[in-house]
Amino acid sequence: MPAQSYQEQQSFRYTWGYWICLAITVLFAYGSWQQLYLQQPFGDKPAPDLLLLMLSLLLLTLVVVLHFSSLQLRLEQDGLAVRFTPFFWRWRQHQWHEIQSCDVVTYRPLGDYGGWGIRGSKHNRCYNVAGNQGLRIRLKNGASLLIGTQQAQPLQSWLDTFLQAKAAETTRA
Repeated sequence: MPAQSYQEQQSFRYTWGYWICLAITVLFAYGSWQQLYLQQPFGDKPAPDLLLLMLSLLLLTLVVVLHFSSLQLRLEQDGLAVRFTPFFWRWRQHQWHEIQSCDVVTYRPLGDYGGWGIRGSKHNRCYNVAGNQGLRIRLKNGASLLIGTQQAQPLQSWLDTFLQAKAAETTRA
């Protein structure tokens, strides 16, 4: 049998999207400080104070959410589980008997799902943080799920070993 479990945790903290959002937030925070505290207009056509403050707070909230978000994947002997905090705190679990197929794939986040984060529909869902590799799971009920990974090789290795052991177990029974 392979190692008892495989676990991976990813965050948005060091992705290009996070840094762009952080830079824009700092710019808006500076603009708010300049316009509200120093009483100097921010730009040639300054936005109303309330709008500038609201945008700054909205961007700050987005940066905080991205900073503390975490995509966690856990594969164990009885099934797999995924959670994407703070968007959903409880583990979403799938037992192996519910899964038709499961493999590590390379995909196009923008082309296939429209970007990163939580994407797709109820029956074709994608959870990803960065990169273009993921674990594609096809359930027996027809739904599919793609979970992004930053460690495709270790994940594929664990999966291969686990599936071989499971197949050997089935033939012995």
